Amino acid sequence: MQPVGDERHGQYPSRAPSSRRRGVLGEEVVDYIRDLVLTGAVRPGEKIDQAAISEALDVSRSPIREALVVLSREGLISLTPRRGASVVQLSREDIVDHYALFGVVAGRAAALAATFLPPASVADLRAVHGRFADLEDAGHLDPEELQQLNHDFHRIINLAAPSRTRWLLGHLERSVPANYFEFADGWNVAAVAHHRTILEAIVSGDADGARRAMEVHLEASGEVAAAQLEARGFFDGTDS
Repeated sequence: MQPVGDERHGQYPSRAPSSRRRGVLGEEVVDYIRDLVLTGAVRPGEKIDQAAISEALDVSRSPIREALVVLSREGLISLTPRRGASVVQLSREDIVDHYALFGVVAGRAAALAATFLPPASVADLRAVHGRFADLEDAGHLDPEELQQLNHDFHRIINLAAPSRTRWLLGHLERSVPANYFEFADGWNVAAVAHHRTILEAIVSGDADGARRAMEVHLEASGEVAAAQLEARGFFDGTDS
């Protein structure tokens, strides 16, 4: 999930889709609106301005309507006949629970990696983690580079899982607030430590240890995400 930029074209920030192919375009519109919601650019209870999205992305209304249906199934958007689409009110527990579920599936992938990841992939995993740790030790905190290394670390692990599990992991990853908070407030330091524990378990063939370490990592990520969203007033109006 890419963070929403500050440049605005109409009401919402502009972003040119990378593809105009129907399937790919539809996914990009879904990602764009999801970002608006999960970064707090569109507040809970606020209506989604389809005309503004059409202008910002330079797309027709059709992929926007389809994207809103997808996001309603994810529980982010409420669709009301003749009244349009509005953002649902999420609680802190919604975010934490989503990450916990993400951790269960990612933990399964990590356990499989401890058993089946080939030596070449283990070497790649070591190299990615080493690069991440070196950057953190040097105080080189370029968010884009750290995010890419984080993505690569998890991608190598996830490749040990069956294709259906990988699809589910991709969906769960896209459905959580990420990137814009992920390495804030020293989270990169904690991530390095978590990744090291995961890596050590995989290298030693400890499937249960890898699973537990990944679950702990994702659950902690959920707590960080919830704290960052709470600081932005994202949960204002909820009971949590």
